[in-house]
Amino acid sequence: MMKLGMINGFDAAAFDRVKSMGLEFIEACRNNDEESFDFIAHTDDIKANIARTGIPIQSVGRWNAQCNVGGKIDETRFKVITDLLDSAASVGSPNFVCGINYDDSVSLYKNYTAAIELFGRLLDRAKNSGINVAVYNCDWGNFVCDDRAWRVVLGELPDLKIKFDCSHSYNRGEDYLGTLSDWGDRIAHLHIKGTVHAGRRGVDDPPAGMDDIKWGSVFAILYARGYNGGLSIEPHSATWLGELGERGVRYTIDFIRPFIM
Repeated sequence: MMKLGMINGFDAAAFDRVKSMGLEFIEACRNNDEESFDFIAHTDDIKANIARTGIPIQSVGRWNAQCNVGGKIDETRFKVITDLLDSAASVGSPNFVCGINYDDSVSLYKNYTAAIELFGRLLDRAKNSGINVAVYNCDWGNFVCDDRAWRVVLGELPDLKIKFDCSHSYNRGEDYLGTLSDWGDRIAHLHIKGTVHAGRRGVDDPPAGMDDIKWGSVFAILYARGYNGGLSIEPHSATWLGELGERGVRYTIDFIRPFIM
């Protein structure tokens, strides 16, 4: 059965908050080296909080790593990624998410070569831990984010998975339902995030259920493709903050729960 959780911190209060909301996991997203080092340094504390609350870490992500330099993997930056991967595996996370930047100074071929090398090495590192390695479909610091790139990179690496967020495909004007259907058997983790456009303009990322995404169709596709992973709520709005943001998360929980059968 699919499980519902959210992106959150990973200190004791964060675990308690997620449990009090009736959610089933935490996702940890790291946007820079400092945040990655922080997660790594607290590996033992995270394990203790998992044991205390029964709330697991479902996914650990490293966004905007910028490790593709001139079509080659920067080994210093790559080590931070692998150390974070090892920490994610140590706390029992079933998923590790990462992307790879595009370097305009070299050809498309060399960028793809670097991407295949990066994810291939991460898959080798993860092989004995049982953790999935997934690429995210956001284009922040990542060009392996859509069907065209996936046909090349995932075509070469059959064990590489996808962390999918409908809002990113929708905001780029792509057929997010078609993409989800075509790649449904490679999805390892899914974000629950609303988004609203007025005409061609993005307005806000409100709670799922008061947005443009066809969530009924999304779940129909997930069931048709046999998805059985995590559904991670991602609060991502300049409007829904503070107490309103808390109510928005609870609204999303109430909206999404009936789809989980």
